[in-house]
Amino acid sequence: MASSIPQFQTLLTVEEFRKLVNKHFEKNISEGQLYDTRDLERFNTDDAYTLMFIQHGQFGTTFNEERALGCFDGSFSWRKRHNVYDISTNEFPADYFDRHAIYFKNHDKFNHPILHFVVRSLHKGQEDNEAIKRFITYHFEKHQRETPGQRIVILFDMSEAGIGHIDYDLVKFIISSMQTLYPGLLAYLLMYKMPFLLSAVWRLIRTWMSSEADRFVKFADAKSILDFIAPDQLSKQMGGTADDS
Repeated sequence: MASSIPQFQTLLTVEEFRKLVNKHFEKNISEGQLYDTRDLERFNTDDAYTLMFIQHGQFGTTFNEERALGCFDGSFSWRKRHNVYDISTNEFPADYFDRHAIYFKNHDKFNHPILHFVVRSLHKGQEDNEAIKRFITYHFEKHQRETPGQRIVILFDMSEAGIGHIDYDLVKFIISSMQTLYPGLLAYLLMYKMPFLLSAVWRLIRTWMSSEADRFVKFADAKSILDFIAPDQLSKQMGGTADDS
């Protein structure tokens, strides 16, 4: 089981990568328009945060400088455009929290926090997608602020889900978040009880992901999910013993 979980490499020191970034983007940084200065401060002082950019997408034997710099620029420019640093709970109605469609709860066997996406609770065409994206961002951001460097498991609960619950726009945003916007955040993606009828949907989604994505995507049914999550960390609805509330 352990060998199936992706391992991450550190092929450059934090100090070396900071020097590389600050030199490569010196003009953008000095002009002060493209990046939030508070994000830059965190990048230059929080080693665990910087390390996530270093480790992300490094699967070879040498450091992929172009990939790491592109990820930094893509993430930091997006953060500035969407004012991510100032995101807060006040932006969302209570229903977003109460419906339990997207929420953190419990840990997997490797002590990664689990972010639950209950797919059947989201309805394509009936949601404010930009608000949902912002809510997803809130969860990513809150976790990263509180525990920088700690990776998460994204658990897609596909039980009882159908075509009407799959919104491609939201799926693309989650993929983009893991591949660029929040580098180094994902430990792996766990797809629980994917209905056979959604297999074709998954094949389409797979084309939007990087070539290394297979190692980050795991599929589980009611039995095999226990390979990833202990019963006391798994809800009763999924066959565990944890409180469902």
